[in-house]
Amino acid sequence: MAKDETEVWRGSIMIVTADDRSSYNPPPRLRLFAHWCKKDGEKQQKFRDVMGTRLLSERGTTWWRFTIEIELSDKQARIAYRINHGPSIAFWVPAREETMNIMFHSCNGFSLGINPVAFSGPDPMWRDVLKAHREKPFHVMIGGGDQVYNDAVAEQTVLFREWLTAKNPIHKYTADWTPELADELENFYFERYCNWFSQGLFGIANSQIPMINIWDDHDIIDGFGSYPSPFNGCPVFAGLGRIAHKHYLLFQHQTQVHESETHEPSWIMGAAPGPYIPERSRSLFMFLGRKVAFLGLDCRTERQRDVIVTPETYKLIFERARREIVKGITKHLIVLLGVPIAYPRLVWLETLLTSKLMDPLKALARMNVLGASLICNTLGGVEILDDLDDHWTAKNHKSERNALIKQLQQFAAEKSIRITILGGDVHLAGVGQFYSNPALGLPKERDHRYMPNVISSAIVNAPPPNTMADVLNKRNKVHHLDSSTDEDMYPIFATDVDGKPRNNKRLMPRRNYCTLSEYDLNSSPVTELSKSATRMIPKFFRSGTQKKATGRKDTQSLSPNSGKLKQEVAELQQNGTPTADALEVVLRVEINQKDPGGATKPYRLIVPPLTTQSYDATASVQI
Repeated sequence: MAKDETEVWRGSIMIVTADDRSSYNPPPRLRLFAHWCKKDGEKQQKFRDVMGTRLLSERGTTWWRFTIEIELSDKQARIAYRINHGPSIAFWVPAREETMNIMFHSCNGFSLGINPVAFSGPDPMWRDVLKAHREKPFHVMIGGGDQVYNDAVAEQTVLFREWLTAKNPIHKYTADWTPELADELENFYFERYCNWFSQGLFGIANSQIPMINIWDDHDIIDGFGSYPSPFNGCPVFAGLGRIAHKHYLLFQHQTQVHESETHEPSWIMGAAPGPYIPERSRSLFMFLGRKVAFLGLDCRTERQRDVIVTPETYKLIFERARREIVKGITKHLIVLLGVPIAYPRLVWLETLLTSKLMDPLKALARMNVLGASLICNTLGGVEILDDLDDHWTAKNHKSERNALIKQLQQFAAEKSIRITILGGDVHLAGVGQFYSNPALGLPKERDHRYMPNVISSAIVNAPPPNTMADVLNKRNKVHHLDSSTDEDMYPIFATDVDGKPRNNKRLMPRRNYCTLSEYDLNSSPVTELSKSATRMIPKFFRSGTQKKATGRKDTQSLSPNSGKLKQEVAELQQNGTPTADALEVVLRVEINQKDPGGATKPYRLIVPPLTTQSYDATASVQI
């Protein structure tokens, strides 16, 4: 890239207004100006006004979108904006020569039956995020699914709840989709999004950190897409899916259903409409720096019990990635799948829950004899089963999973790029990994099969009990994808948040979030989080931004000779050797769920770039 080449940041900001309390003559106006240190672009008359575009107007409400473009400079910049005469809010854009500082989260809400008070509410981890943002600004915030929990639609509605609790399956599956049902669900999803996205510290974060999102089932309703087709495709349940999809696009992508790649170049539209939501899926591809590309797969729109993404859509996704990624320049590809793909096997539990041995327990659960410990889902099955059906390792998805991993391996070798997979969903922190059979003697830096699966979940929801995490840990073993590829869970948690050794070194049942950045070779293992990285960045696109102010505790200062520093150095060396162009992944784990301050302990993993140039053309695989 030439030094003077222009690079443009693209994004959008959206507001929602009540028509009966608003005047649209003139339409809303957004003012954009640089604002940091002693530089105030507005006072210096160096600003740009952007007029709002009416994205949608219905039901007494108007959505206004402000599309913005910012030319990047040699330094990261703090960009402020205000709408009409409102207060100014600011976000950061990277320098032309900087890899973005990335924050990743998932499961941003509480499941039904969870008491938020026991976890100091939804704010503690977001308070920590905002503190980290003040110390070293995040340029992007990636939502890995379940950005909002809409399961309450089963309790906070009248008509839909009546339908859901109907006993006769024939009446349920053939019930009409009525205007009254549609109106009730439109109101529910609209109010849910307005409340969740504008309140609390998450509302502040999404006004200050540009966001990229994919969705998962709770953005719709628990288990959507993983139920049997007669239920998932019946008029009422499919109608709910359409309304949830509409609001997902409006609030999480700031777009409408009819807009496509011509409106937002970062999208990869699916090959055909989904089976239950009759719209094409929207996966994402963009650059988060010259050396880092991002690929987010929409694993919900096309989902069925035996399909996650169709072969035709996989073909479009990999064709796009091949066109965009430049071998030798792009060092890392971050792939977001929502649900972890390298995770302890749960087939034994799936087999148990579908067996006739469970019928007496299901009957007791339907009568509420067992309380909340075993709850039936809408089909009278065991609640956890639809979660198991969501997993890549489920029986129905195993062949698709294995084919995807081999396709990613082939792509890594072909482009000489390191692939890191992100996953959420499971309310645990951990790192799964694929790697070459040790008999092949490949070091990690030259192993195109080495792909860590970083699992960060949940930033708000309750973690499972330690006993469940220990059961999963005991299920961990080395699996063999094929004769060349092994997989297991990586023992990243050598010590607990109190510094004591852990028995379960692979799974951490505490709330958490994740950061990813280019490793700074000039920083120490403890202080590198407060230093800026400076790397090249090409043209890239964003799928959304939103608007609102701050929170979190100062980091502890450590002397080079302290015992805690030596321990962190030892853990860092165990979890990867820093090299040029390496990616630093940090899982930030909640120390005390009763502490509203949200203090966290960092667990670091260094992901080296791929240095091999080898490519086996005979390794091609079709999905």
